[in-house]
Amino acid sequence: MINAVMPNCGTGPIEDAINYLKSDFDHEGTLRKNKPRDFAGDAEQCIFVGNSIDRKHKYVSGTLVFREAEQPTDEQLKVIVDQFRKTFMAGLEYGEHFVDYWNVHTDKGKIELNYVIPLAELTTGRQLNPFPPGQTTYEFKDAFDAVINQSLGYNQVVADPTKASNSKFETKLLEKSTSKVADGFRKVKPTKDEVSDCVAHQIINGKINSRQELCDFLENFGEITRINDKFISIKPYGSEKAFRLKGPAYEHGADFKKIAKAYQSAKSGSQNKLSDKEFSAVKMKLARLIKSRKDFNQSLISKPVGRRNKNRIYGPKDKKPVNDGGGSIGGSGGGTAPASVKVEEPKSQPIKAEPVKPVEKPVEATAPRSDVEPASTSNDKSPSNNQADDSPGAAPIISGGSNSGGSVGSLSAELNRLTTEIANTRDPKKLAELEAKAAGVRAKLSSASMAEQVKKLRDSFNQQEALNHKKFKK
Repeated sequence: MINAVMPNCGTGPIEDAINYLKSDFDHEGTLRKNKPRDFAGDAEQCIFVGNSIDRKHKYVSGTLVFREAEQPTDEQLKVIVDQFRKTFMAGLEYGEHFVDYWNVHTDKGKIELNYVIPLAELTTGRQLNPFPPGQTTYEFKDAFDAVINQSLGYNQVVADPTKASNSKFETKLLEKSTSKVADGFRKVKPTKDEVSDCVAHQIINGKINSRQELCDFLENFGEITRINDKFISIKPYGSEKAFRLKGPAYEHGADFKKIAKAYQSAKSGSQNKLSDKEFSAVKMKLARLIKSRKDFNQSLISKPVGRRNKNRIYGPKDKKPVNDGGGSIGGSGGGTAPASVKVEEPKSQPIKAEPVKPVEKPVEATAPRSDVEPASTSNDKSPSNNQADDSPGAAPIISGGSNSGGSVGSLSAELNRLTTEIANTRDPKKLAELEAKAAGVRAKLSSASMAEQVKKLRDSFNQQEALNHKKFKK
């Protein structure tokens, strides 16, 4: 099994991705031998959440691909989905903080467990990305794959060390593009598979044992134009363009005897299981990465939405500072500074407020918390940004009035007022009272927000059903 995340996707309508996974036809328009079947998550919720995101990247999709000899049962697939969520969405709860959709394809003779995840954290509307850019993500995916494969008794995924990897241009453009530029590039450039197959044959037969011998062999194909610690570039004879050979066999300091042994083991499958020591090490690595992801996700949902400094007042830029003798914030500093007033600090320790029990939710707010209408007003255009957005534009998913203990707007205003008073209060007794009031308002605000979320979600579904009923009558 290997987790294959789809590149260059997630910028179009999310329903296109879900409809393709549900379709009886594959990407070439050929009727699938076996119809796809829904497996986990909720497609309608994903579409609802994905369409509310106004950022460029709206969702991520991928496939857990199993070999033909690997035939997991539905119970095993359910465990894998649960482990996937706990790994890449660590610290978050399905239905409360995120939604997803899973289905199964078996038309190619093997099991493919497909998934689509909207990139939005439901309680804040902030961007949520299970696969942020960077080397750590590759380590995360590899460790997850290794643990799942070992647990189910499957062979590990072993890369061919003699294979020359393709560049981003070849992988993402040439295979799909029909432009004249791409077509011309294909004609003048031989395939890397041919070169790497020849190189592999030489390495396996012990005819290449150093990088110098490798370069000497590559010169049979053309001129070496560039060489560094990670790759070798070669321009084939009769071609105007050079291409890059990159992979374990083309790196500086490569151990070709070790590469030949690894190649034989990968082909035979005899060494594709982890030892107890290796399995323990990869589990520890995965646990460390999960903890790091959990800490980040929990900090994401714990940060308040909106401006960090709510007490700051923004005035016109052309307004001159007050000439108040330098005694106030923003003063010009001219004149004599007023005498400072000494404030006596309280000697007793601040009294901690007793925690206030959360207010019970009304009947209308008892729907599953996965039914949340997301809205993201951030103008973030960067791909796969995994940073929390605390800008004014990153508003909560739902705002507006509610009958659950007061409107969201009024409760938010009251909470802001109490927060300001708490920051400016030095009296321990009054501080405890204010914190107790703030806790009560915070509980009411949570209940009111959830009631409003459920109401809007139901209204949206009712409108859609009414439209469908109207079309059916016509």
